[in-house]
Amino acid sequence: MNEFRGIRNPNGRPKGSQNLTTQSIKQNLQMLVENNLDTLDADLKALSPKDRIKAITDLCKFIVPTLKQVDAEVTNTTDVSWLNDWTEEELTKLLNS
Repeated sequence: MNEFRGIRNPNGRPKGSQNLTTQSIKQNLQMLVENNLDTLDADLKALSPKDRIKAITDLCKFIVPTLKQVDAEVTNTTDVSWLNDWTEEELTKLLNS
């Protein structure tokens, strides 16, 4: 634990607020990318399709939020046992209509 925590603000940074250094780095990185879009586009086009997909996928990690795995329990509340009374031909006809 940081022994200097709380000297300026005993409660630390307010919940949800962003670290100023992180915020500055993100802004500078965004400007760097925006100012070099043509070069980045040319560089991506020079790559093989496989490497281009990998590069774009790797870049997406910085743009698209990472999704967290969620455990879910699915229960079937619809009784479809009545379908057992239908013939294969009737079911096919129903699906194709």
